[in-house]
Amino acid sequence: MKKFSFINKSRILAILFLLLVACDGIFVPDPIDPRIPKYTENGNNVAGSFINDNIWESIVEFGFLYSINQPLIMVWQESDSLILKFNGNTAGESSSVEFHLTDLNISKFEDLTTLDGQKIQLDGIKNAGFYIENYTPTSYDNKGVGQIYFRHVSIRDSNVSAGEQASKRIVISGTFGFSFNESDGNTIKVSSGRFDYRINEGTNFQIE
Repeated sequence: MKKFSFINKSRILAILFLLLVACDGIFVPDPIDPRIPKYTENGNNVAGSFINDNIWESIVEFGFLYSINQPLIMVWQESDSLILKFNGNTAGESSSVEFHLTDLNISKFEDLTTLDGQKIQLDGIKNAGFYIENYTPTSYDNKGVGQIYFRHVSIRDSNVSAGEQASKRIVISGTFGFSFNESDGNTIKVSSGRFDYRINEGTNFQIE
């Protein structure tokens, strides 16, 4: 009985490990500056950029059977607005890069593919970029002006075992850059941004 119990526990630990690794991000260094990830279109679950002279990078934090490294996309149909949020850190401090976008006519998961090839200008009014440090609410007062470019958006079926129902997955990859002035007059420049993520239906895509 002890041997049987040990085998079961070992199998459970192995399964947990594989599940966690499967959610991990794959960092491929950029050949020009290896501190940030190379631009890819594989759904590597990674993002990065410069914040002035510092590096912002996506991070992987594991919970129970899931990773919160995945981005969050939230859609409000009534106001036709979309929020795209990437979690990460800058110099070891929690931070996120967000985009608040309007007039995209996205009402269901599959509509995300209409972003493919779109260059969206961030004017600081209808569309804006945000750099949020330590999740400070006042950071949302600083609306960044620049551009986000959805260079590649494609829908795929996730790999499943025989007898399981396939779920839909969208790979969303692109580049971004924006800047804003803080209340003290300092200019924050977010540059050379790139992202490559998997968006899973019912996991990190929400319609409110």
